[in-house]
Amino acid sequence: MKVVISQPRYLPVVSYLQRLYNADLFVFLDNVQRQYRGVENRNKIFMHGKTKWLTIPISSSKLEKIYSSRISGSEWVEDHKNKIIEAYRKHPYFDITHLDLYYGNVEEVLKESNYNYADALIHLVINACKIFDFKPRVIRATELNLPDAKGVENLFNIAKAVGANIYVSGSNGRQYGVKEYFEARGIKVLFHDPKIEPYPQKGSQEFVPWLCFFDTLFNIGLEKSKKMVYEKWELKED
Repeated sequence: MKVVISQPRYLPVVSYLQRLYNADLFVFLDNVQRQYRGVENRNKIFMHGKTKWLTIPISSSKLEKIYSSRISGSEWVEDHKNKIIEAYRKHPYFDITHLDLYYGNVEEVLKESNYNYADALIHLVINACKIFDFKPRVIRATELNLPDAKGVENLFNIAKAVGANIYVSGSNGRQYGVKEYFEARGIKVLFHDPKIEPYPQKGSQEFVPWLCFFDTLFNIGLEKSKKMVYEKWELKED
């Protein structure tokens, strides 16, 4: 069983959705410290000829773990939707129903969970998968009730607990000795180096990579975007 372990992401890039689609099991890494100024609670759109960050405001300390972090209110939801509309409404494949599906019921989730960060992000990730017509098999790390551990040890404990025989790591895993640690303990490691194939971007003379999936969707349409998400991932041993 190939397992991917990753933090939930807001407005993810297409390669993140590709991992969700291809993984036998995707584990939301919610038992670690929240990323500060990373791409966990924010990502970029292309607006008026330049990139713009859309960031979910957080009320918790940057030392808080993902599962216990809190979001500051819900006003950002409508603000972000309006900014995405402003940025992409004249694009060839803009479709408001995709936007409505992604943000569907997120305000209710926020209120019912007392503005829980993990609940909201995971809800949004699942909504993104619905846009692309697939249902990933997912679990949260906190559901496994594992003892506290850090770094590679934490990842290994998660992979072992879910019965993985292959752990699919991102490129960064090479820097932290993931392969050596896992394989010494009986779990094979393969690396997924995401590739973003350039596509026509309205308003940009040069291709701007690593924007949120709405940029792809509204520039080239759902069917071509699906092909990118559904594309069989290329995995490397080193």
